[in-house]
Amino acid sequence: MKTVSCYYCSLLFMAFSWKYIARSYSLGGVSTIAFIVVFLILHLQEYQGSAIGQHDPYRCRALLQEGRWSPSHPDSHKWEPSGCRMIEYSRKAFHECLNRRKVVFAGDSIIRQIFWAAAKRLDRGRAERDIGSALVAHGQHHDLSFEADGVSLEFIWDPWLNSTTLDERLTTFRTLPTPVDEGVVRSEDEESAALILVGSPGLWAARYGEENYLILFRQGIMGIAPHLSSTLDDSISSSTFSPGSYDNVANQILLAPVHIPSYNNLSSNRSRTITPERIHKMNNYLAHLPPKQLSHIPWVYNQMSTAYPGNYFDDDGLHVADNIAERKLDIALNTRCNAAAKAHNRSFKGTCCVTESQSVLKSSAWWLWGLMMYCRIATPCFSTFKRRIPLFVNGTKAIGDLLFALLWCVFCDGTNRISKVERHYQQNQFIRVCLLWLVGSLLTVQRSGRPSYKYPMATKRPREEPLIYRGPGYLSRDQSDEIKGLMQGLILLYHYNYASQTLWVYKIVRLLISMYFFLSGYGHTLYFLERNDYSLRRVVLVLFRLNLLSALLPYAMGTDYSSYYFASVITFWYLVLYATLRFYRSYNCDLRYLFTKIIVAAAITDRLISTPGILEGFVRVTHTIFHMSWNAQELRFRLSLDRYIVYAGIIVAALVHYAAIRQAHKLSFPLGGRARPHHRRSRSSPLHPRNKHILLNTVCAAATIAFFYATQTQLHRKQHYNHVHPFVSWIPIVGLVVLRNGVGGGAGSEDVFRRDNYSHYLALPAALRRFSLETYVLQYHVWLGGDATARLRLGCPGAYGWVVDKVLLTVLFVYVAERAHRATSVLAGWVTPRGGLVLLLGLWGANVLFA
Repeated sequence: MKTVSCYYCSLLFMAFSWKYIARSYSLGGVSTIAFIVVFLILHLQEYQGSAIGQHDPYRCRALLQEGRWSPSHPDSHKWEPSGCRMIEYSRKAFHECLNRRKVVFAGDSIIRQIFWAAAKRLDRGRAERDIGSALVAHGQHHDLSFEADGVSLEFIWDPWLNSTTLDERLTTFRTLPTPVDEGVVRSEDEESAALILVGSPGLWAARYGEENYLILFRQGIMGIAPHLSSTLDDSISSSTFSPGSYDNVANQILLAPVHIPSYNNLSSNRSRTITPERIHKMNNYLAHLPPKQLSHIPWVYNQMSTAYPGNYFDDDGLHVADNIAERKLDIALNTRCNAAAKAHNRSFKGTCCVTESQSVLKSSAWWLWGLMMYCRIATPCFSTFKRRIPLFVNGTKAIGDLLFALLWCVFCDGTNRISKVERHYQQNQFIRVCLLWLVGSLLTVQRSGRPSYKYPMATKRPREEPLIYRGPGYLSRDQSDEIKGLMQGLILLYHYNYASQTLWVYKIVRLLISMYFFLSGYGHTLYFLERNDYSLRRVVLVLFRLNLLSALLPYAMGTDYSSYYFASVITFWYLVLYATLRFYRSYNCDLRYLFTKIIVAAAITDRLISTPGILEGFVRVTHTIFHMSWNAQELRFRLSLDRYIVYAGIIVAALVHYAAIRQAHKLSFPLGGRARPHHRRSRSSPLHPRNKHILLNTVCAAATIAFFYATQTQLHRKQHYNHVHPFVSWIPIVGLVVLRNGVGGGAGSEDVFRRDNYSHYLALPAALRRFSLETYVLQYHVWLGGDATARLRLGCPGAYGWVVDKVLLTVLFVYVAERAHRATSVLAGWVTPRGGLVLLLGLWGANVLFA
């Protein structure tokens, strides 16, 4: 309740202050739209909880009331609740949750199927042997028991729910464990079952109850009802969790609804009494139980069998397929175990029946953000103060924006306020949204300006020699931003639509990611060669910019720095690039020596990545010092895929840089004299610049087409493509760069460095590129959920509610990423080399205490 109150106090605060913030800081229409979207999302959550009665703080209702079979996994028979993520419990997880505890199943043969599924989950071989022999010896209408891995299972044959054994189990049942200091009662607690699954006596009442079937059914239910005195939400909220222990988790009772059989497959004797009318009346009686008792009924049990894609009933028309029984068991285990599993393991993906984690850090962040917002509103009222201390004003604005980004991550992915559902790949929809992104980008064509080309500091230029070159150059900054933005948009759509399940899409996106590293290496290399700035301040500035958000998110989301692999990988390659150009930098003026350094650096990094033991040692050191949970094999896989493409970017940047130097010398003329005229060749000559340009574009286009044809038709397994990718990815990347530079006046002119050369670019993707790093990191929690493994869902009503969901979440995602980028840039401008490095190391080091 404190967290909810904090949300709505913040909302009320924003409602009164947003206009003053926008007016004082010229936030304009974008911030106004973002505020409206935040207001709509929070208001929608309140509307669902109060107005239409969908208050579901722990997502237990979503687990038990509605779901569907996964359309993406027809063979695995995966069940998906409508508003949360269910976990299929393994044998190990089953044991961890219910070790030294008892699970009771009571009812008829329908419930016995679930007992049988639980026994096979624990130990299939023993279950088939022991339970099979017990059924042969005692018959089917008999109690059964099974124990494996410290978990005790008991099945009570009681189709009428009136047996003495069931009454004893219900009498000793306690929802909450007794405190440890009450030792006498503690021994009685140990007799209480951790989970009881009771089957409604509907089938037997319909079959043998004749005209009194409903009375007999009610009598059975009334014997269970007193033990359902509290809701599932109440029992979960009252649980206490201690690290490594499941002892204080609330015990649960579930009452299965009346099983709906396959009426067409029933025998003639059964079909006369087990009729749809009788089953409907008994389930209708259950549906009108008081809310506390109603919360314990898993209505999805019947929905599973009716919506199952295939032959879901046995020949008798009563018993369901084994896969359905397995999922019914998982529904019960998720109800009992998810809250504790989430408390013990931050990376637990289940969101059904879980509580929201509370921490001092989150509460402090809310208060600090409120303080920053107050300062942003109050400071403009004191114009003198604002003029004298602009650093304070900009600082509070940047810190407030960064805190808002972190808190919005917590709201979307760290609480149950927004549902998380499974992703599904739908090829037609994925292609449509990609085409929409490309067409929308093409509609934003703009002409870039004419930035002055700063003469490279790595070369010496006579003081009297003027600088004439003014064109944007080969692969200008606008063009590079455009390409990165286009790729980033496609990569985000790739993740959102779960397209990694399709090999041909994976190959293309894998190439786009390599192209991103290529362009990053290209841009950093040009900076170093042009500016000759290898200072520590520059390095710390880049590292701070790349890693600040990824270093802060673990404290907000309970994750690990290694979870955001892109920041760590691009940091690694930046340091490699810096070391390659920094050492013996005087030799960078000679291409021969520079290429030699590149070859040596590539060989060294290849050896570091591929040699067993080196990355494993790095993982052990970082885990000891910073408590980072790196996976050495995953790290080796990520680095090895792009182990050569960064060097390709360095080579291309070096060639462009020295071509610019030669062109600058050619265009300039000493002492203000006239330039010598160029020798003009005939346009029909193969050496004419236009013909050379056409030939180069033709070769690049042919190589790119050949690459895609070969990789898409010959490499039919992801492992085979990953093995080839590092060696051939440069072919289409360089080809695409050359082709792009030939469009819009870049290299289409007779001279790629012509003085009057303008360049056209796509403004929309270029704008996205400026905060692409933030979008890549924040997608884990703001656009997607569950560390980028699930989709967020607001639950907007209507046939097109899912469209409204996507639009609202996308608007906030882009806005938050852009504000986080601005905040990071402002804070990066503050830090000194020593201060920035200490701050990053401090954030990583404090993770030991936090974890």
